[in-house]
Amino acid sequence: MNKRNFSEKPLVSIIIRTKNEERWIEHCLSSIKNQTIKDHEIIIVDNNSEDFSVQVASKYSDKIISVKEFLPGKAINSGVKASSGKYIAIISGHCIPKNNSWLEKLLEPLINDKTGKIAGVYGRQEPLSSSSALDKRDLTVVFGLDERTQKKDSFFHNANSAIPREIWDQFPFDEETTNIEDRLWGALVIQKGFHIHYTPQASVYHYHGINQGGKMDRAERIVDIIEDLEGPAASLSKLIIDKLNIIGLIPIKGEPTDFEGKNLLVKSIDYLKECKLISDIFVSTDNEETAQIARDIGGKSPFIRPPELSLPSVGLPEVLKFSLNEIEKIRKVDLVVIVEENYPFRPKNLIENLIFNIIEGGYDTVCASIVEERSIWLDRSNNISPIGDNLMGSRNTKNEKIHINLFGLGAVTYVDNIRRTQILTNKLGLCPVPNYPYSFQIQSKGISNE
Repeated sequence: MNKRNFSEKPLVSIIIRTKNEERWIEHCLSSIKNQTIKDHEIIIVDNNSEDFSVQVASKYSDKIISVKEFLPGKAINSGVKASSGKYIAIISGHCIPKNNSWLEKLLEPLINDKTGKIAGVYGRQEPLSSSSALDKRDLTVVFGLDERTQKKDSFFHNANSAIPREIWDQFPFDEETTNIEDRLWGALVIQKGFHIHYTPQASVYHYHGINQGGKMDRAERIVDIIEDLEGPAASLSKLIIDKLNIIGLIPIKGEPTDFEGKNLLVKSIDYLKECKLISDIFVSTDNEETAQIARDIGGKSPFIRPPELSLPSVGLPEVLKFSLNEIEKIRKVDLVVIVEENYPFRPKNLIENLIFNIIEGGYDTVCASIVEERSIWLDRSNNISPIGDNLMGSRNTKNEKIHINLFGLGAVTYVDNIRRTQILTNKLGLCPVPNYPYSFQIQSKGISNE
């Protein structure tokens, strides 16, 4: 994106607060880039992001401001002070404008205001398919389809809002409150005789909701009713999947495994090639001959892992972290599909299912699994205890399922999880496959069934 010429003041300054928004910020900014109103500047106010939020945002933004101690109102005020637009638009880093006229529709009530009474405008927020039932309920109930001017109602929301600079000059946001700075501001301007305008025409997709807590089962029932009336939430995968940088990664130690005369590394690479969502397939190995095999059939193996990463004491997360660090020197990555070469059988379309599940489900990681319906017991220091339901009742009536992790068969995760070596510690999704034959794994002494 070309940075704007600062010889003239822009019509609107867009303030975006970020904190570890790498998964979302490029979708937000690329949508802003395509808005019908081009006369704008983008100010990022970042709160010590530990991921690549700032690096991604720097490609699109005109200024980046860093704040160490985050207070929502103070962060916005800092961004406004660094801006010069006639109007101030505020959008969260994890919101995505629904269409190219979002900014135009957000400013329209302010530009057309003949009374001088409209202090601020806020737009609609719509949930995504991956939003929780609580968030779907809250966003759909609060942000309706009727445009209105609020003369007494002080509700205002800074995930998607705009105000004239001259109003902000009179009423900056509270810099001491730890939350609801937008509600406090709304109450202040209403008290001073101004109005607030809501427009559903300026809509954004918002993964998070506006409230915390609540009963999930009740929210799910309400969402079912709402979706019967208004249709399901927008599919996140359809919205962003073509913009994601997805790679395949095969970690392998030593030489490839052979099974029934077939090289399983070659077979694994060919399997990943069938998934059109994957742009590149990388092989992370400590063996040059293995690396050359990968290159010969169209895989990429631009580095050889150091010997210390092949020690028995080193786990897969450390190997993946090193590998990703080397890969990111070459190209940008959003999602990593991981398979291990010693699984001779994989179901058709597993990788596509994993990718769609992680996006639509809002997961951090999704793994292949098998459902174990038999009783499982944990033997720890001669203390045997059941895992899950230990009653010998009908399998059809059990309320819980035990899944056996088949990470090596197939898994997908976001890059920030690999960087933190926290692949299975956050929100985990499972993609069950039939036990036979997909759980068979080749070990050094033959086939074992996990």
